[in-house]
Amino acid sequence: MGPRTIIIGGGISGLSCAWYLAKGGSAPTIVEARPRLGGVIQTEHVDGCVIEAGPDSFLSVKPAAMDLIREVGLVDDVIGSNDHLRKTYVWKRGRLVALPDGLMMMVPTRILPMVTTSLVSWPTKIRMGLELFRGPRNGHVDADQSVSDFVEAHYGAEAVDYLAEPLLSGIYGGSPAELSVRSVLPRFVELESKYGSLTKGVLAERKRAPAQASALPLFRTLKGGLGQLVDRVRAGLTDKVEVMYRRAEALERAGNGFRVRVDGEWLEAGRVVLACEAHKAAELMPDGRIAELLAGME
Repeated sequence: MGPRTIIIGGGISGLSCAWYLAKGGSAPTIVEARPRLGGVIQTEHVDGCVIEAGPDSFLSVKPAAMDLIREVGLVDDVIGSNDHLRKTYVWKRGRLVALPDGLMMMVPTRILPMVTTSLVSWPTKIRMGLELFRGPRNGHVDADQSVSDFVEAHYGAEAVDYLAEPLLSGIYGGSPAELSVRSVLPRFVELESKYGSLTKGVLAERKRAPAQASALPLFRTLKGGLGQLVDRVRAGLTDKVEVMYRRAEALERAGNGFRVRVDGEWLEAGRVVLACEAHKAAELMPDGRIAELLAGME
C-alpha cells in the first residue's frame, strides 16, 4: 500500500474521487466536517413524496453522473424530465410571465412564441429577429467577456435581464456581469465564431444532431432522489474508505507529502484532494498564489 490519500470534503466530488481511487486499489480517507456525507445533495422522504433540499437532477449531456450511476448499479432507477410539460416563469413587474417556447437557454429558435410573449418589448423582439442575419466577425477574438456583454451584443439588455440572468443565476448563483462567457457558455462562443448569429448556429446544430441525442431529456435524476446515489456510493466504499467526521483545520507540506491538521491532530498523507468549497480550500491551501485565486471566487 502506497502513501495515504486524504480527501477533504465528503460531497459528491469527494465521494466520486474516493470511489475511483478505491477502484484503482487505493484506500483513501475522507475528512468531512458535517455529520453526514453528500454535501449539498440531501433527499428527504415526507408522506410518500421525494423532496430535494439541494440539487434535484443532472444534465443529460454530461456523461460523468451516468457513468457513476451505472457503476453503482442504479441505472434502472434513472428517470428523465418531462420536458414537454415544463414551464419556467420569470417575475416581471409584479407578476409571473412564462418563458416563451423554443428557447435554447436565451437563444430564440421559434418565431411565434417570441412575437406573442410579454416578457420582452417590441424593440427587443425586432433585434432578436435581426440577429439571425448577423455574420461571423473577421479574425480570431481571444479576449474573454462577461455573459452580460455577450448576450447584450446579440439580443439587447432586456434579453440579459429577463432571459440570461434568471436562467444562469439559478445554475451558477452569480451575476451574468461577473460570469465568463468562455467558461459558462463555451458552446455559444463557438457558434458565434462559426456562424455569427447564435440563432442561426443553434438551428444549424439542431438540424445536424442525431435523432437519439435530441430524444434525450434535458435533465435526469433517480426515482428515490439524488440521495440514492450518495447512499449507494457510500455503501460501495464500506471497508475500502475511512470516513472521519471531523474538521480539517490546516494543510502543510511535509517532506515528499503533506500533513493535515484535523481537530488538532496532525495526519500524514502522500496526496491530498481538496473537494470542498473554494473559500474553504483557500484557507487550507499552503500555496499563497493558489490560495489567493481560490479566495477570489465569490
